[in-house]
Amino acid sequence: MKSHYLYDTNIAILTLFPGIQENIISTVLHAPGLKAIVLKTYGSGNAPQKRWFIDLLKDATTRGIIIVNISQCPSGMVEMERYETGLHLLDAGVISGYDSTVESVITKLMFLLGHGKSEEEIRHLMTVPVAGEFTIPV
Repeated sequence: MKSHYLYDTNIAILTLFPGIQENIISTVLHAPGLKAIVLKTYGSGNAPQKRWFIDLLKDATTRGIIIVNISQCPSGMVEMERYETGLHLLDAGVISGYDSTVESVITKLMFLLGHGKSEEEIRHLMTVPVAGEFTIPV
């Protein structure tokens, strides 16, 4: 059912931490109505390399859930192409949030989802700064 509002709040923030369990991540990724995840990773976009973790992310993106990777660090940038761990996330369909803040990613996702953009459009628009919300590395 489409809301009469121009935003959609079916988004979750998933903050990774050492020892996070599969059942916790699975529960979040299978929440009813979920459309997008802000994935807060370590450093420059690193995450656990457990097979179950990558498989859960891949399954979610295959189901159409948008996952945007941002760093938990107060400064710095997600560079998913820099390390093997980031490459696994890219292969699973996770989008880089570069140096976005959690607030800017959530706001942009809510706006795009609420305006009925397709998954393909959202995936593209999340990689294009429209209001200076992130810096693309050169």
